[in-house]
Amino acid sequence: MGNLNPLVSAIIPNYNHARYLKQRLDSVFNQTYQNFEVIVLDDCSTDNSLEVINRYKDNPHLSQIVVNEANSGSVFKQWDKGINLAKGELVWIAESDDYCELNFLNELVKAFAEKKNVVLACAQYVFFNDEYSYKIKERKTRCYKGKDYICNRLIRYCEIRNASGVVFSKEAYSKISKNYLAYCSAGDLQFWTEILQYGNCVRVGKNLAYFRQNSSSVTGTNATKGIVSREDKRVYDYVTTVYHLTTWQNYMVHLRKARQYQTHPYDSEDIRDEILQLWGLNKGEGFSLLDVFLIWLSGLLERHFGVLI
Repeated sequence: MGNLNPLVSAIIPNYNHARYLKQRLDSVFNQTYQNFEVIVLDDCSTDNSLEVINRYKDNPHLSQIVVNEANSGSVFKQWDKGINLAKGELVWIAESDDYCELNFLNELVKAFAEKKNVVLACAQYVFFNDEYSYKIKERKTRCYKGKDYICNRLIRYCEIRNASGVVFSKEAYSKISKNYLAYCSAGDLQFWTEILQYGNCVRVGKNLAYFRQNSSSVTGTNATKGIVSREDKRVYDYVTTVYHLTTWQNYMVHLRKARQYQTHPYDSEDIRDEILQLWGLNKGEGFSLLDVFLIWLSGLLERHFGVLI
């Protein structure tokens, strides 16, 4: 990216998160990187969200406040609306119940300037709720080819856990299919997968984004109902139409999914049976020491040496 000081469009989609909004908005407006606009989207909240949002209406970074007359029913539709309104070369979807370090934008924009052909940069997360927080150990910043990151990481396990920790290219977004809009939960995985077909990914190894964990969230409910697992399979099927996966890549995908779905807390065993059958997996199938070693080895090589296998 030739521009070392690009405009970033920070999109804040909100629905009934009044109690978190001050922390979210303060963490955006007070960024050390100052070339940004803020677009707030309220999806017909029924709490006092608009009262909180309007306290910031005179901030010079605030570009638009858009309030839906009826709830859209889809966070991904709100993403698309915000991106279409964005004037920036880069886009940051800052979810309304999360927050971030004040140097978040500075670190991620720097990744675009220092590496070639970057279309997406993501930070590490601190997972938290009202009772606890969990930090992932910081690591070196790495740059990966988009295809390698898709085929050797994303379709095994989506390490990009939340949009709040990501900045991406609006130009790359303009090229994607918008298939993600048809998803209930895994639309973000489809989104990252399509964006990364057009360039490289930088993982900034610093804990800069705080991702709120909420067991009663729509995502949590969709996970126990098997919706997320079914949609993961749709993304996998999509990737296999774009890329030829090697035998090794397919093996590692199915090994990861088998470990995940054998123990996932679904609402019923019937759902588990359906998911395992969808993925061509056998219920109760054990894992050899070699399987466990290979998963450990792939993670070790990525964390310490930046090697994706």
